[in-house]
Amino acid sequence: MQNNVYNISVYGKPIELNDQGVYCAINRKTGEINNVFQLLYEDDDWYLYQLKNTGKQGEMAWVILADQGDYSLKRLPTEDIKQHFSKPEYAEPKGAWQLIRNSRYGFGKFTPMHAEEKTRYAMILFSGAEMLVPLLIVKADDTDVQNPVELI
Repeated sequence: MQNNVYNISVYGKPIELNDQGVYCAINRKTGEINNVFQLLYEDDDWYLYQLKNTGKQGEMAWVILADQGDYSLKRLPTEDIKQHFSKPEYAEPKGAWQLIRNSRYGFGKFTPMHAEEKTRYAMILFSGAEMLVPLLIVKADDTDVQNPVELI
């Protein structure tokens, strides 16, 4: 097993209050925004929402990403993070992941080894204990957050 995951408590930056906000998944080929997510800290818990069409004349609404009532996101132990990211496909770039998840959905923060590189974020789906391929997302600018519906 590759050892490309570093000890989070020593190296990785935790998911903090300043990480909450609106995030976008951008199509690499077209540059268009595919999905809009919101990470929110409320009542001592983290929640992940997705902006979805309600079907009513193009109205959009935030829908919580949860499975069978398991709403809040919980931190994963370092050993679980190592298990998910100690695979060849995650060997580069080198750095540390921090994850919070409920039974089906998660939010990840990647701290690169080199300080000049940007912190990255991901929305992650889980199938039971198995992590599916992370979807890279970027934090929207404060000006974009005023009306997130216009992002799509």
